[in-house]
Amino acid sequence: MKCCFYMSILLACCLSLSLPAFADSTTPCAPDDEGPTQLCAFAPGPNSSVIATFDCPSFQTPCQDPGAHSIKFTVGMATNVQISITPEKMTGDGRCASGIPDDFSDPIDCRFVRFFGDPPYNNNDPPFGPGPPNLNTKVPFCYPYAQIAPGQPTCVVYRVFGPPPSQGTYSGGVQIKIAWNNVVATPRGYFHSPRMFDDPDLDHDAVNANCPRIDLGNDNVFPYEMDQADDNQFVCDITTFFDPSPNGVGADPTTGGGGRSFNDFVIAWRFCTAKQDDVEGDGHEQGNDGHEGDFEFCQRSRKIKFEERGTGAKMQGSMDVVTLSGNQAIITGAGTLGDGTPIHYTAVVLGDAPVIGANHFAISWITATGSVFQTSGALIDGYIVVPTLAGVPLQVGLARGAVGAWSR
Repeated sequence: MKCCFYMSILLACCLSLSLPAFADSTTPCAPDDEGPTQLCAFAPGPNSSVIATFDCPSFQTPCQDPGAHSIKFTVGMATNVQISITPEKMTGDGRCASGIPDDFSDPIDCRFVRFFGDPPYNNNDPPFGPGPPNLNTKVPFCYPYAQIAPGQPTCVVYRVFGPPPSQGTYSGGVQIKIAWNNVVATPRGYFHSPRMFDDPDLDHDAVNANCPRIDLGNDNVFPYEMDQADDNQFVCDITTFFDPSPNGVGADPTTGGGGRSFNDFVIAWRFCTAKQDDVEGDGHEQGNDGHEGDFEFCQRSRKIKFEERGTGAKMQGSMDVVTLSGNQAIITGAGTLGDGTPIHYTAVVLGDAPVIGANHFAISWITATGSVFQTSGALIDGYIVVPTLAGVPLQVGLARGAVGAWSR
């Protein structure tokens, strides 16, 4: 939630001073008189876009400077839309030491506590009232692609002030793209595809929000209840895609998101569990079919996804049953292909090896018409965790309502 309200911006300065980061007819934004803020005006019409590029002292187009980054907004239809964008640089380490939401001593990590922290935030423990905060709470790790100074990486929170869609100056939603130059290795224990997170402008407003209704218990709800004060919490993940190919600002890496309104946005890595006591994994495998596979699975969320960019094979599904034996897990369940075709899949993962290449990922699936896909290969990067139970095989049902030693 932003601490101030939107005011109409008068753009009297030249708009050519900001360099576009995406190769299209997007209108560039203009620097404000003071500080890093840029002012943007959407051209009237359909699919109108603006772009703000930051930390580009060379003024190249596209900008290749280390630490340069950009954010682009596209609305379905614009009439008279003006916004301001302020990049706030902050460093994070994926831990909120105090466990308190919106702790100003840790201004980025603690903005994730209420909706993404592990252990979960518990501010209400009846009948004794508020419970103690969870110290050293693990949270999403912000992506440090910008620079405070040369060689000093930092994350960026984009504070965007603009009219809500209810004012009628634009319609058709808002699409957001954030691009950067500096490629940073994914921290251990986090998923390699960075995500875009949203902090709603008004925490009690569901009509203009980019986030769905959420109820995680212990007053961790959105929209906020009437007796809850607004705070600066990232509420939901609004990611629509991630393109990892590094090719300069405005091309790649690029993360996209979507919603209804202009809020606060940040790029960060998500994780499965803090203790890594689940069957979980993330990374790339070199398949025996000659293609590289991109996988992610998390037993806590009961989700799995896999993609081969070389062939277009793509699936996502539920982890319905997990069978453990030593450091191997067999995962089975239902899912869908990229075109919506239903499938039944089996994945076999081998994890916890001291060398990345000794870990292994295999997956196969079959459609109702009998079409079969299968691939198997060693990890190129990433990790696989398989909790061991003294070598005793254990089968755990993860269907809704199931109970088991590893169910969540």
